[in-house]
Amino acid sequence: MARTVETSVPNEDAVLLGRALGVLRKRAGVSQETAGGHAGMTGQGWAKYERGQAPTIFNPTVQLRLVTGLGFSLSDLERERLTLMGGGREASVTELRTWQEPAKPQTLPIRDRVQAGNWLEADDTSQVSPRRHAFARDPRFPHADQWLSEVFGDSVDRLGIFDGDLVHCVDFEGSGLGLQTGQIVEVERLRFSGAERELSIKQVELTATGPLLWPRSGNPRWSAPLSMTDGASEDVEVRIRGLVVQSIRRF
Repeated sequence: MARTVETSVPNEDAVLLGRALGVLRKRAGVSQETAGGHAGMTGQGWAKYERGQAPTIFNPTVQLRLVTGLGFSLSDLERERLTLMGGGREASVTELRTWQEPAKPQTLPIRDRVQAGNWLEADDTSQVSPRRHAFARDPRFPHADQWLSEVFGDSVDRLGIFDGDLVHCVDFEGSGLGLQTGQIVEVERLRFSGAERELSIKQVELTATGPLLWPRSGNPRWSAPLSMTDGASEDVEVRIRGLVVQSIRRF
């Protein structure tokens, strides 16, 4: 498929491939804007690919970048293209026999509740499996643990994260990233060698004396930052548990 469409008017093959790309995006449960961001472009740029109007739509390298950002492979793209064709002129018997049912929607567990003001104690005694929410993993961190946390209260509303929202977290150590100013993180305070856990959500500011963790709340009750050493002792450890990569509005 190493062809190039030289005209802004899409041809039949380009339109078909764009439709297949749109099917994968919708299956991943993301908008054109989000899909474009994963692929390093705007939502408008992504829309051109789905309409079959992008000049590089047949470039294998570009195709790989587009589908990888959605969590799929080039084989998935080709399978959708063949399905849309209805097993037409380019579909071989072998390809039809190996076609599989579409994958079930990806889900992530809702593990804990967090807020940026007071610490919230985690419930590690429940024997009920965590609820799951239909949401795809962030493909930028394929090997890191990922989960959702439910935000409680108004303590982080200045970041556009509100009561009842879910935040998508990636295990900080597993992400391979270093701590940076502006990151939104899930902070964990461990007591008694981890026997008790408390959680909070903060925004990072790196200073000459060490990182500060800010609540970023419009509520004046929650205005003071937290230092990584606040409350630390032989039996208490404060650590960055997760990197917040996005928030999800459910209501």
